[in-house]
Amino acid sequence: MSTSIHDHPGLAGASYAALRYEGIPPWRAQANLGLTAGTAARLERQFRARSGGGMDPMKPAFARHREHVRAVMAEGGYPALRCPALRWRR
Repeated sequence: MSTSIHDHPGLAGASYAALRYEGIPPWRAQANLGLTAGTAARLERQFRARSGGGMDPMKPAFARHREHVRAVMAEGGYPALRCPALRWRR
């Protein structure tokens, strides 16, 4: 007899949270665990609630800070690094 993550709702939530804490985006965590859209949405809401609120807790804090982004853009933005092996992209 085989068991599935779907047989254990708590395990699905723990696995989802573990993937999200690893930096996996919500859509990929859903695919990796084979979750339905509704289940993934519920787990994402729970994950964000336990992590302190509405914003994605895995996004760096500066990425959510409009003033920081404005200041960086006013200075010319971030530099783009080019890889010599990918010359065809230039």
